[in-house]
Amino acid sequence: MQSSDTEHALEEVRRARLAGQSVVAFERLIALLREKPQTGLAWPELASVARDCGRVEEAMAECNRAYEADRELHPALKALLHLMPDELRATAAIRRRATKRFPISIIVCSNDDTGFAAMVASYRSALAGWPHEVVRIRKASSLAEGYTRGAAAATGQVVIFTHDDVELLAADFGDRLADHLAECDILGVAGATRATGPTWSFAGWPFLHGLIIYPQGAGYRVAVYSRTVPLACGIRVMDGVFLAMRRDIALAVGWDMETCDGFHGYDVDFTLRAAQRGLRLAVASDLGLVHRSYGSFDENWVAAARKLIARHAELNQGRTGTTGPVARDVPSARHAMALVDNWARIGRPS
Repeated sequence: MQSSDTEHALEEVRRARLAGQSVVAFERLIALLREKPQTGLAWPELASVARDCGRVEEAMAECNRAYEADRELHPALKALLHLMPDELRATAAIRRRATKRFPISIIVCSNDDTGFAAMVASYRSALAGWPHEVVRIRKASSLAEGYTRGAAAATGQVVIFTHDDVELLAADFGDRLADHLAECDILGVAGATRATGPTWSFAGWPFLHGLIIYPQGAGYRVAVYSRTVPLACGIRVMDGVFLAMRRDIALAVGWDMETCDGFHGYDVDFTLRAAQRGLRLAVASDLGLVHRSYGSFDENWVAAARKLIARHAELNQGRTGTTGPVARDVPSARHAMALVDNWARIGRPS
């Protein structure tokens, strides 16, 4: 189909909608997207028309089919995210295996009393009924240095290295954590199956996985990287906002205080060295973690990136492909968590 033909087809869809013929518009969009799935403007149109004519499930199936055929087709993934209900459905109910509630140490470097208190309150609520402690490291010279001190002081069987500007929305967070740690050695919330540069997202689509929530106005923004849910395995590098593992693994891999002497790059270095040792890395998309920062790529990050590349030749490939997520804004924490659970469990490709 030529460009002019595509434009004509989209114009016919819009005319059908204006005439109140939403079913006709829907069927024309399906035909167009099956012939030319790269027609980016047609995907949000499909999501809108599907709601008009009550064919949301069919549209979701089409988005899944197209994305499975081309894992770099992010307009289809974005349309699917916007079609996904943000009210919890019975079909998204979670079945958890019975788990022994092991002790957990939450390790955080924080000089911010207010932010630290909010983070602790969130973890305590999310881990209600689980034995846990919070190991606070003040005045760390680097995150690697702080985490080294924290791991040495921790007493839990499992340790969580976390930023102090996070919130957890999953009420059964401990059970989800336990389920996922049964399948991997190190668990995060975002990462890549390739390591190409000094930050995990440089791997680009289709190698990015995970889900992170961010504050957005009075509500939240749910950002997703793939449809490999609720657990993506075979990860090579991960975001350091949240990393969970057994304490003995943390001590065995260790944090490189010489290479990572600041507050950037520590996560890529640690997770890459863990992967190189043959450890199983994975990212979960259903933990409901909110990060109150998008991070920064300032001169300190650039300096850390140079050290990482000098340390790991594998990271000298640079940025490849699309590196950002697809996202959807929702009005509340309840809607955000419902969307997270539905995303992980409704209409998953087999």
